[in-house]
Amino acid sequence: DSPCFSPFRPGEPVPPSLQADMQFVLSASHRLLNGLLNICMEQRFVTATINVIEFSQLLTQAMWFHSNPLLQLPHFDMAQVKACSRLLDGGGKDAKASSPIEKLRALGPQKRREALTKLSESQHADIDRFLTNFPEIEISFDAKVEDEEDVQEGDVLSLTVKVERKHLPEDPDWVDSDEEDDEPDEDMFSKELAHLEPDSEEYEAKKEELMDEWRDAYYERQKRKREREKARNPQSGELGFAARPLHEPVPVHAPHFPEERHEQWMVLLVDVKSNKLVGYQKLSQNSRFEKVALKFLAPKEGVVHYEIHCLCSAYLGLDKKVLMKKSIVKRKEEEKKTAAELAEEEDEEEEEEDEEPEGKWYYLGGNSFGELILNIIALAIAGVMLFNFLYSRGLWQKYVQPLADWVLMIAWPFLSLVGNKLLPGWLWFSTNVYDFRHVSFLFENMTAVDMDANASLSTRVKNDTSFLNEDPFKPNLFNQMGDRD
Repeated sequence: DSPCFSPFRPGEPVPPSLQADMQFVLSASHRLLNGLLNICMEQRFVTATINVIEFSQLLTQAMWFHSNPLLQLPHFDMAQVKACSRLLDGGGKDAKASSPIEKLRALGPQKRREALTKLSESQHADIDRFLTNFPEIEISFDAKVEDEEDVQEGDVLSLTVKVERKHLPEDPDWVDSDEEDDEPDEDMFSKELAHLEPDSEEYEAKKEELMDEWRDAYYERQKRKREREKARNPQSGELGFAARPLHEPVPVHAPHFPEERHEQWMVLLVDVKSNKLVGYQKLSQNSRFEKVALKFLAPKEGVVHYEIHCLCSAYLGLDKKVLMKKSIVKRKEEEKKTAAELAEEEDEEEEEEDEEPEGKWYYLGGNSFGELILNIIALAIAGVMLFNFLYSRGLWQKYVQPLADWVLMIAWPFLSLVGNKLLPGWLWFSTNVYDFRHVSFLFENMTAVDMDANASLSTRVKNDTSFLNEDPFKPNLFNQMGDRD
């Protein structure tokens, strides 16, 4: 029955007829807002993303956009807000405090009790407890290009944002940096090898031993680093986002909200000039310290201004923003190509190396004797099919045969000379291997077409195949087997 949830008349309760609808809407509101938030972030909308988070804050705390953030405190109404405002504006504020709640916390319990005289001691205890557990964060960041001193156009910038939630207990497993895992000392080579003669057997053996020690130390360092990163963020392991966070969710003080709410923090990286969302990530481990890693491409040459926002979806007055300025230099002439272009060129070179060499003419376009045989078989099959087509249409007899006879007449002296040399081998092959007169008989009968009737080869063979039984050159296997028996 909170009066602050009335959408029509602020300060009046919601009518009983709308109570059930209000409870239903509020029970599903955080899921709807999370879906809307994901859409806005995917579309890189800065203003819409921040507005969704701010609306979630107002809805959780049952406040209007023009309400004073001090109304989030227990037992506070406008009378307490006015009393605190006079005190905070009168010079009792902390220079480092930014929001009214932070200023009020910086006053201390004694000054708050002096300003809020109408509250009882138990109510002051509730306020002290609220301010002790009220979130307080600190942001630090580091942006650099791996193995590079300057940031050039098109480089991949690695931004690491560390968020410390000071209201949470200390984390004993947290390691702020990798200083305890420095690179293995490379000076040990010069120290250990100083008394040995260079290029001697002892020198080389000692150097190899030191190299093994250095390599083992390096791998051990990398192993510890991976284990530490996995402990910091279990969701980076094998289970991914199915892994449980390090700690349980932190509950939110929201007495007017009907559902239980937990702290949810977002880190946003915004390009100030284009007002575009460059990167974003949610804090998921619920620990005092948490790091967020974002990667993005460096823009064109010049000085670029970014804003790093850390926003809470449940409380007002906690949002923090820090500015980040990066100087982008022009890419050097010899390094104009980006890493993606270089990788593409390497892939093209590998593809060219993998391509088969051009075929040899004496292998009929192939690269080996086996391919030559295959090419000959393919050409022979194609030639038979072409011959069948031309003969069935009568084109072979009308055009090709006269040309073939003329070429044969001109080349006959040469063919006769070659034939006399090959005749003994031909006779032996036809007698012992295959009698080609069977093929001649077959073609003579198959090609006996009637030109006037425009008969085709396929029709003749289909309708009359009795000549195949009259082939005198066809070997009679059954007779030969009988003779052997």
